[in-house]
Amino acid sequence: MRSIKLILAVLFLGLLACEIPEVLYDNPLDTDNNSPPSLVFYPDRVETTVGGSAAINFYILEVTGVAGIHAQIQYDNTKLSVSSVSSGSFFSDAQPPIFVYEDNAGVLDIFTFFMGNAKTKDGTGDIALVVFNTKLPGEAQMQFTAESELLDLQDAMIAINSLGQGVVNAQ
Repeated sequence: MRSIKLILAVLFLGLLACEIPEVLYDNPLDTDNNSPPSLVFYPDRVETTVGGSAAINFYILEVTGVAGIHAQIQYDNTKLSVSSVSSGSFFSDAQPPIFVYEDNAGVLDIFTFFMGNAKTKDGTGDIALVVFNTKLPGEAQMQFTAESELLDLQDAMIAINSLGQGVVNAQ
């Protein structure tokens, strides 16, 4: 009986001495990494080759009562070019959203407006899919700028609490 207590004590002390690894969650769609409502990239890091492409979704996180979105993205146009931009599914309804974009050598402006019967939308979802082509090796940064806006039905601004950043790495 005494040996069992000794073995249990040694095991208990051994367990206390072990470090429990801390699990890191770095999903950009986690609200632990952002303060909603927010605009983020998913994935926020893409690995590709020089001359290759990188498809990145632009997401809105946990918004309430949004009717329109202006997402302005600044990117390194010495290393990246915009190949295509398409509407995401966040504003999908019986009637498709109004969706336009303008690419000005390093600044991509996306404008999308909800056209559904409910007039506004709540929640989380992708607002656009952008495909970049890489021109040079290395990391190219991209970020949502402070010019990005979320608008309600009365055209009043909804505060954006965090703006995401992303990287395209071409090797």
